[in-house]
Amino acid sequence: MLGLLMDAFDAPPVVRVGTTLVKVHWIHMQEGRAVIELEADDMAVAIEQLVLDSVTAAKARAVQREATQSTRT
Repeated sequence: MLGLLMDAFDAPPVVRVGTTLVKVHWIHMQEGRAVIELEADDMAVAIEQLVLDSVTAAKARAVQREATQSTRT
């Protein structure tokens, strides 16, 4: 299946994890489903970016809450 995708699009398939593109390592059938295995190194980068994005978003929400509370008082 991976070879078919590469032949059809003339490029290696990738999936988006958060904002990061991760290369597909292998696709195989398991229990009637196509299972997509991702490149481990790319996945590690994607997870790190997700964590950083989550921390940034949490800090932004905290700053916004503080600003809203200070305008109310």
